[in-house]
Formats: sequence, C-alpha cells, structure tokens
Amino acid sequence: MSEVGKRRGIGPVVVYTAMRVGLFLGVWWLLQLLTPLRGLWAVVLAIVVSGLVSIFLLNRQRTAMGDVVGGFFGRINQRIDEASRNEDEPEDWLENRPEDQAGGQPEGVGRDQDPGGGQGGNQGGSGGTPGDDANRGDSPPDARQPN
Repeated sequence: MSEVGKRRGIGPVVVYTAMRVGLFLGVWWLLQLLTPLRGLWAVVLAIVVSGLVSIFLLNRQRTAMGDVVGGFFGRINQRIDEASRNEDEPEDWLENRPEDQAGGQPEGVGRDQDPGGGQGGNQGGSGGTPGDDANRGDSPPDARQPN
C-alpha cells in the first residue's frame, strides 16, 4: 500500500484522537478557570466530563475511526484464515501419496518385514529372555527372582 493510502486510512484515527485530546484539554482548562479544583481531582473530573461530552460531539469521528480500525483487523483475520487454509492443503496432498497407497511402509521395506529392525518393545534391552532382566544384579536383592 502506498504512503498516501496509509495516511488516508489512519486519518480518522488521528482526527478523532486529536479532537478527544483537545476536548479533554478544553474541559481541564475550564475547570482550572472556573473551579477551585487543582491537581489530580481536576484531571479526573476533566476525563469524566470530556468523555461524556465526546459521546455526543464526536460520534461521527468515532464511527469513521471504528470503520478504519475494523477494516484493519478484518484484513488481519482474512490473512489468518487464508494462512490456515493454506496449511490444510498440504495435509490433503499427504493423504494421496503413492507410498501411503502401497501400505504405508517406507521405501526399501517390504510388507512382511519389520521396519523397526527386529527390535521388539518387550525385551527390556538385555538381549536375552524377559526373565533375565530380573537377575541382572542392578535391582535391589529382594526384587530379584531366585534362579
């Protein structure tokens, strides 16, 4: 997007913010002139009063700013939706791969062969029978099985 387009898009936000700050400063200045309030109480009262006045006086500018901000976040949501749709497409491609149709085995491994290299999950790593693990000597003496 060009610089001119960016300025036009952000224009209502800048206008509303400037008018809101100007309204706050005007109310605060009037409070300083017409009341004995000073300091934090004057600031708090100026925020409340200028907020109430801006509901009526700045309605058109607030609506224009809301359109710009809503459009900005709407475009972000569209990009997120497009990205998630693009992420879903490769998964569809993976379902139709040739090796998946051949049984899901990696290349070079036949259907009757074990792709894990012949290692079973129950052997415990001793290379012997499952009963040999209990007599290896690395467990407490009372946990060993008699020979």
